[in-house]
Amino acid sequence: MSDLYLANPKLKRSHVPISFTQEQIEEYMRCANDVEYFTEKYIKIVHIDRGLIPFDMYDYQRNMMRTFKNERFVITKMPRQSGKSTTVTSYIVWKILFQDNQNVAILANKGRLANDLLGKVKLAYENLPIWLQQGVVTWNKGNIELENGSKVLAAATSSSAIRGGSYSMILLDEFAFVPRNIAEDFFSSVYPTISSGVTSQIIIVSTPNGMNHYYKMWADAIEKRSLYIPVEVSWREIPGHDDAWRDQTIRNTSEEQFKQEFECIVGDTYVTVRDNETKEEFKMKIGDLYSWL
Repeated sequence: MSDLYLANPKLKRSHVPISFTQEQIEEYMRCANDVEYFTEKYIKIVHIDRGLIPFDMYDYQRNMMRTFKNERFVITKMPRQSGKSTTVTSYIVWKILFQDNQNVAILANKGRLANDLLGKVKLAYENLPIWLQQGVVTWNKGNIELENGSKVLAAATSSSAIRGGSYSMILLDEFAFVPRNIAEDFFSSVYPTISSGVTSQIIIVSTPNGMNHYYKMWADAIEKRSLYIPVEVSWREIPGHDDAWRDQTIRNTSEEQFKQEFECIVGDTYVTVRDNETKEEFKMKIGDLYSWL
């Protein structure tokens, strides 16, 4: 019988014995203890211009990795094109590889996007050295399972998507774009399965989308009214994103779209408000306006 999973030259099937050198044992232990080292040395990503390349993280991505590793509840506010999905899927690879019996759910506002994120996990995993891999039990479009008992499922966010399951980590991608009623039903049905554990995680990764459920969760995290740890990334932290890039992007789209997708306008941003009766105009924070309404 072949040592490969379904003749895939990049994957090892389950229960294939591996003879480790002393150097590989030491390397395995270092990777298991250091998610940043593992990511930058072994994770491969697809660059739009350069193809498959090592994942050389920016400082804000390293901070995200540390936060994911150390905190149970994390909510991020990030602009488009910031590498948020690449960062969080790399963390998932590390988690399922070096921790046994991890049950991870990748949920997005659309099933296609969730499957795309699972695809990033699979791409990174296939490009690991065979000796570093766990053997594969299942490798499908919507889920994977490894011989150490770890699993990853991809689905659209809904109240029934993962009902009845027990999960060590739930990733909610672009959660601001999930309709409010679905988001509320989801948390009421799923959150008890998470909160019953002591190490289970919820990671929310999104670009803002108006004053909705995500905005409230972000504001609660900032004001320490919840246990979520807020992680914010500015578009200026992304290499190559300077004032000239901003001006070009606005010319090619619109200032309103740029503010929404890259400046991540939220509650601490001042806006001009006009009273329809008195015609008086005054400035106030979006968060204060949200509370006022």
